[in-house]
Amino acid sequence: MKSEKQILNFGKKIIKEEILSIQKVQRNLNLNFSKAVNLINNTKGNIVFTGVGKSKLILEKTCGTFSSLGISSYILDANQASHGGLGSLQKNDTLIIASNSGNTNELISILKFAKKYKIKIIGISSNSKSQLSKNSDINIIYPKIKEAGDKNFSLVPTSTTTILTCIGDALAITVAKKRNFKISKFGEHHPHGSIGKSLTPIKELLITGNKIPYVNKDVYFSKILSVISSKRLGCVLVKEKKAKKLSIITDGDTARAASKFSNLQKLKAGDIMTKNPTFVDEMMLAPEALNLMNKKRITVLLVKSKGKFRGLVNIHSIIQFMNK
Repeated sequence: MKSEKQILNFGKKIIKEEILSIQKVQRNLNLNFSKAVNLINNTKGNIVFTGVGKSKLILEKTCGTFSSLGISSYILDANQASHGGLGSLQKNDTLIIASNSGNTNELISILKFAKKYKIKIIGISSNSKSQLSKNSDINIIYPKIKEAGDKNFSLVPTSTTTILTCIGDALAITVAKKRNFKISKFGEHHPHGSIGKSLTPIKELLITGNKIPYVNKDVYFSKILSVISSKRLGCVLVKEKKAKKLSIITDGDTARAASKFSNLQKLKAGDIMTKNPTFVDEMMLAPEALNLMNKKRITVLLVKSKGKFRGLVNIHSIIQFMNK
C-alpha cells in the first residue's frame, strides 16, 4: 500500500469486516442472553469476570461499565486464581467467563471450583462443545468469526474482541435497563470531571434559606432595587401570603419597568412581578437547566421537590460550576 487512498480503503475494509461480525452475532443471539440478564439481575453477590489474554482486557472494560452502572463487579485474574485468588469467590456471586475457544487451561481450575461450590457461571464462547460450555449454567455462544484483515492477520484478535465488547455492553445496559437505571445514578459514580458535572442534579447547586431574597407585593420600587442589589442574584421572590404562591421580579423586569413607567416612586412589586414563574424538579441535571434558561431567555429557575419549593438556581452559578 503506497498511496493514501489505498491505506484509507484498507482501513475501511477492516472496519466493515468487524461490523459484519457484529451483525452476525446479533442475528445469532438467542434467549440465553435473556437468561443471563435475569441471572445477573438476581445475583445477590458480585458479578465476577475472568478470562485470559485479550479476553481479560476486554472484560476489564466490561467490568468497569458494570461498576459505573451500579452493578457490583470485579475482575478475577485467571493466572492467579489457583494461587489463592479463588478465595475471593462467594456462593452468591455469578461468574462471567469469556474464552473464544472455551478450552483455555487457566480457566479449568476456576470451573472446577465454581461447580464444587455451586457458583453460577455464564460462559461466553464460540465453541458449544468446549469445557467452558459444558460447565456453564448459561451459555452465550457466538458463531465462528473470521478476524479482520487478510490471512497474515488471522491469529490477531480483532473481530472476536470487538464482538466480546458488544456482548459485554449489551449485558450491562440491558441489566441496568431492567433495574430502571437513571442517568443521575451514573453521575454519582463519576463525581469528578466533566462527566460528573454534566450529570449533577441542580439540587447540588441550590440557593436556599436566607440567601434567597424575598419581598412582599406591597413594597415599593426602590426597595426592590435595594434587595436585588444586596443579594446579587439578579432577582427577588415575591411572597403572596393569602395565595401561598411565589412570583418573581428579575433585574430585567426592573429595567423594563423603568422605561415603561414614569412615576417609579409609587410602583409596587405587585405591579411588575411575574406570576407563575418557571419551576423545575430538583433532579433536573445542570446542563438541562442551563439549556432551559437559554431557551426561555431567563436567568433564574425556581426549584421544587415533591411539589414543595426548595430554593432557586441562577444561570451564573451553573455556568461557574460547569467551567470550574
